[in-house]
Amino acid sequence: MNYSLSNKKIKSGIFNKVAMALCQNNLLTNLFHTTRHSERRCYARRHIRFAFTRHPEALAEGATHVGMSNNNRRAAFTLAEVLITLGIIGVVAALTIPTLISNYNKRQTVTKLKQTYSILSQALTMAQVKEGDTSTWDVAGIFGTPTDDPNFNREESIEKFVDKYLIPYVKVSKNYGVSNASNIGYDAYYAPSGNHYSAYTRGHYFLLSNNVLVMTSIATSGCVGGTNPDGSCVSTEFRNIVFYVDINGLNKPNTLGKDVFLMQFDIPSKQFGFHQYTNNNSRDSYKSICATDSGSQVCGYLIYLDGWQIRDDYPWL
Repeated sequence: MNYSLSNKKIKSGIFNKVAMALCQNNLLTNLFHTTRHSERRCYARRHIRFAFTRHPEALAEGATHVGMSNNNRRAAFTLAEVLITLGIIGVVAALTIPTLISNYNKRQTVTKLKQTYSILSQALTMAQVKEGDTSTWDVAGIFGTPTDDPNFNREESIEKFVDKYLIPYVKVSKNYGVSNASNIGYDAYYAPSGNHYSAYTRGHYFLLSNNVLVMTSIATSGCVGGTNPDGSCVSTEFRNIVFYVDINGLNKPNTLGKDVFLMQFDIPSKQFGFHQYTNNNSRDSYKSICATDSGSQVCGYLIYLDGWQIRDDYPWL
């Protein structure tokens, strides 16, 4: 298609953009003026409306019109519209972001807890394969030993258990040995209400390769043989091996039911699992127990009971 214009310079600037677009796309062949330096220039500067009016031959054969708008303003949002939109976005974010964060934290908690449960369970199974039945283990006498037995060394027994029957079968990034929590830079333990259980923090600590901190100790029974007139126990006994598992290592909050969960291993029955007060409680009963400071040690079992998930009615997350 051949476009031509008069050799006269077009002097109008109203439709400058149209002319320049035509030039850049080589749609006009004679819209250029050859200077002495043979440079082609587009002279669409002023009064192009009049050029097209006075020189209709400038339109290509077959072309009908060149449409232009006299209104160069672009559509835009007003300040009020922008502020309203930002306000809506803020409200939606305030409603959804906390839920998203909470769900993410729940998934992370379950993932770490389930992983650590599997690690310890498999380690104890492998120890039985290699070391024989638990009744033959060096620490088999722990169960039922009176806590006031002068010949029983609690710390020596737990260190022997961890070093012989556990550490060889797990990947450990650091083994602290028997220690107080404060000696390894660990501020433990807290009840959900904020009460500090600093009296229960001595045990054998080690850090797993997944950055989970495990404190191993020996649990004691309730009263054996009744109670004395003053209400104290006639006797207490050592029972299960217990594991305080902190799923985010040395980092806070170090709180039972949030990042600290209690597991146990019963040597005579060879049973490993989460700590629970009794096997006869319903799910609602465990939820109620978990919601208390004294019962927060069973919260891990509640998660396990719910199929490795933290439901919306879980008390602490």
